[in-house]
Amino acid sequence: MDLSESILGHYQAQKLQTRIAAPVLQIGRDTYTRAQLAGVDCFNYLACAFLTAALATLKVKDTADVFERVSPQTLALPRLGVVSLAVLGAAFEAKGLGGSTPLSNWCKKHLSKTVTFDSIKHAALAEEAEERKRTRQRKHARRNQAHAKRVERFEAAHP
Repeated sequence: MDLSESILGHYQAQKLQTRIAAPVLQIGRDTYTRAQLAGVDCFNYLACAFLTAALATLKVKDTADVFERVSPQTLALPRLGVVSLAVLGAAFEAKGLGGSTPLSNWCKKHLSKTVTFDSIKHAALAEEAEERKRTRQRKHARRNQAHAKRVERFEAAHP
């Protein structure tokens, strides 16, 4: 790319040059630049940012560690969707992991049956909703039990 300093200005040209060279995806100690991801036809850099943030919370070592240890269910997180999963597949492809179909092979490695990422996310959301429902039911049961004890103590003190 021609970043003419006479047209763009020195500061802007340097800033753009730095941005081009900066990594857009970081998976543990592995970093990927725009050029590396473009080499495997990956151009969604916002999904790269979401994936970087999610994998940072999982404290993975590198891309191979994700391929070996992290399952698709683990990545059923808010702000991660199928595009972020496609970016992960591009990272696998850039590292040469998983053969000719790295994303598919990664899913087969961790899942007993083939399902879409949307169905994994919907199952995770349904599980979270069920847990919230059980928590709410326990809360109401504890509240009702405590109220019954307060009434019982009051009636015993004031016959």
